[in-house]
Amino acid sequence: MTRLVEWSWETVLYNTEAIVVKTVRYGESNAILTLLTPLGLTSAMAKGAMKPQSRLSAGAQVCAQGTYFLYQGKGMGTVQQVERTASRRRLHEDLEAAAYAAYFCELVSHAVPERPNAPASAFRQFAALLDQLEAGQHDTSILARMFETKVCRWLGVSPTWTECVRCGRDLSPIVRYHIREGGLLCSGCFSPQEASYTFQVPDRCGAILAVLERTNFEQLGQVAISVQTKKAMDRILFYQLTEFAGLYLKSRAVLDEIARVFDADNENPSR
Repeated sequence: MTRLVEWSWETVLYNTEAIVVKTVRYGESNAILTLLTPLGLTSAMAKGAMKPQSRLSAGAQVCAQGTYFLYQGKGMGTVQQVERTASRRRLHEDLEAAAYAAYFCELVSHAVPERPNAPASAFRQFAALLDQLEAGQHDTSILARMFETKVCRWLGVSPTWTECVRCGRDLSPIVRYHIREGGLLCSGCFSPQEASYTFQVPDRCGAILAVLERTNFEQLGQVAISVQTKKAMDRILFYQLTEFAGLYLKSRAVLDEIARVFDADNENPSR
């Protein structure tokens, strides 16, 4: 929620609920914060925030959430005060959780527009996602796929997951993902000549993607999805976000490397 505190023709002082999605050091002790607010992204200078004793230091950490009091003049705004409501310590202390949090924050910084043009659900869904990641009760890869389906929708690159991308009919049991067309193909529309730029996906993969896209994180219960389906969804959404949304994110490469390490440890429990 955003509330106007003071206004003039040249300046405005307001407070807004916000989540820090990026922190960049500026000089020796200052930080430039990228904040996700209910209305969209905004940037603000937090003077002295990099000093441990600063009253702004806690509110300058990535994934911190609270009420931010911002002074907006002609240039970049400045953070005057922060009343933090969530620190999410686990997202800084657990390696896997930290890697996912970094990926989610980078996705948001590219997928959500500046104030006041954000999708209505962006802030609420992102806050709930971080809460779920902090709690650590769900498969992090499922959380990632859920969020990616929502990002695809916000960016306009989400197909109708339960219909053939060509004929628009309900998908038949044998379904393939088309890398160039960005959607799922029914068996009737697939030609063997297209095998090099399509790949088969498990039954009901499209239906599961559709459910994940429309499910709110606050409503997420226990989810059981096969390893094959999770790998297929990961591959499909990777292509949707890179080839059709143009998002080539450094944090995704780091996340994939960490995932390979965790997978290797699971396959070799004696190590």
